[in-house]
This record gives sequence, structure tokens and C-alpha cells, in this order.
Amino acid sequence: MYKIERLLIALDLTEMDEILIRYTSHLAKFLKSEKVYFVHVAKDLELPEDLRKNYPDLLAPSDESMADSINKVIEKAWDSGFDCEKVIEIKEGDPSDQILKWVNIKDIDMMVMGRKRQLKGGGIVPQKIAKVAQTSLMLVPEDFKFKLDKMVVSVDFSKHAKLAVEEALAISKGKNISLTLVNVFKVPSGYHKTGKNYDEFATIMKGHAKIDFNDFVKKNDFPKELDCQFVLDNDDSPADKIFGFASDQKADMIVMGSKGRTGLASILLGSVAEKVIKFDSDIPLMIVKEKGENMGFLKALLKM
Repeated sequence: MYKIERLLIALDLTEMDEILIRYTSHLAKFLKSEKVYFVHVAKDLELPEDLRKNYPDLLAPSDESMADSINKVIEKAWDSGFDCEKVIEIKEGDPSDQILKWVNIKDIDMMVMGRKRQLKGGGIVPQKIAKVAQTSLMLVPEDFKFKLDKMVVSVDFSKHAKLAVEEALAISKGKNISLTLVNVFKVPSGYHKTGKNYDEFATIMKGHAKIDFNDFVKKNDFPKELDCQFVLDNDDSPADKIFGFASDQKADMIVMGSKGRTGLASILLGSVAEKVIKFDSDIPLMIVKEKGENMGFLKALLKM
């Protein structure tokens, strides 16, 4: 698992910025990150020509004035006391495209984005970024104050689940943080042809999941004391099972892998991860990706 040394916060010059900066100040302290980029993308920094002619004294917000405004918020909200290099960048163009390019140019290890409910401003769509960006992603709810006593890691025992567990273990190492894994399993269609009812086959599937978990721990040399809970997905809604479990646990963060696949589909999130990102929740969500996977295809995509 790579160390998360370089963070990028996507800002939109709204109230959400202060929440993200304050959260990231503590996250960076936990991760011992070395550098944080504060990036805002304006669709157009220039005033229309006819407007400039009619109102010659009217000035468009410059990148310098925006940077100064962001710096004032940083001075106010960066309250963890953690000292690292901070860089403010103002870009122009399509927000999602520019952010994705900047992630690659600066070799970002993790992006931090807001998950809005009531606050104004459209910002950048997390689903689009999460699908394509070759970096891990942290989604922070608008009303969340940083606290990290309990973490829940969603696992399906894949290589991407391995990355998620590794990251959670790295964050919690040496700290008083409770770590619980959760596996959401389901009963396959056609179970009735076996002669067993739904509940009976659910018990069988849970037993198989426990075996898979034990193999997962041994294969990856994870601590034997890792706790994994098993939750039945009885209505094909894994996202609400994951968040429901995390809420019951009073978790302060959910961690999961992107569950990428080979070929073209590997730059997209797995179906479960995508549903979890869209799920309306007040718990911060970390999506852990394998850095640089399919980078050549991504660069070609961004040039289109």
C-alpha cells in the first residue's frame, strides 16, 4: 500500500470549503501527509467582451483574488496544528476535467471532496471523479466534524479489499481506533433448486463468507484478531447494508476498495462502490484505489 503523502482538496468557494479544509487538516495529521493542494477550477475567469465594453470599471475575479480568499479560509480552518506544505492552485475550464488532470500532473495520493446536502453550490460531481481518477478519494459530509475513533471497512475479499484493509490498518496503527470489517453477502438466485429454503441457504452462504475471510487474513498476513461481521443483503441493496452497519457501529469513517476490473471497465468503479458513493450518508467515505492503474488509458481519455 502506498503512503498517502500528497492530498488534493477540491474547493468551490462555498461554505463547504471551510468544512473540507478543517477535516483535511486533521486527516493530514493522521496520515502524516507532506503536501496538500487546494484547487479551485473556475469555468471562466474572463468577463464577456460586451460586458467589459459597457462596464469598463467592472473587474472579473482574478486568480490572485481567489487565491487570497482561499488562503484566508485556510488560515481560519486549518486548526489541527499539523505543519505541511500547502499549495493553492486556481485553474480555468471544466472542473472535473481539470481536477483529473491535476491529480495526474501532481501525482496525488488522495483527493478530498465534499458531499453536499443543504449547502448551496453544485461543485464537482464525486461520481464522475471517482470513476476515472487513478487515486484514492475521501468524501466528507457537509455537517461532519473530524473524529476518528471507529472505522468500518467493507470487504469482498478481493485485491481491492486488501488495499482498503491495508490503508485502514496504516491509519489506525499506534492509535486508539476501533477497526471492524464488514462483508455483505447474498443468496444466489436458484437456491430453491437445491431443496433448501432461503434462510437455510443464507446460513450456507454466511459459512462460505467466513471461510473466505479466514483465507483472506492468512493470504495477506493480516492480524489474526481482525474482526469481521457478516450482513445478509436480502434486497439487492448492498450500499444501505454497509451504511446501516456503519451507522449502528457509530463509525466515524467507512473505507472500501474500488473493486476495479481488467480492461476498459477497470477505470470504472465496481457496482457496489458506485452505489455507496451515491448513497446519502453523514459518514465520511474513503474509496481506496490502486494508484496508477490503467494510467495510459486514462491519459488518452483525458485528451479526447
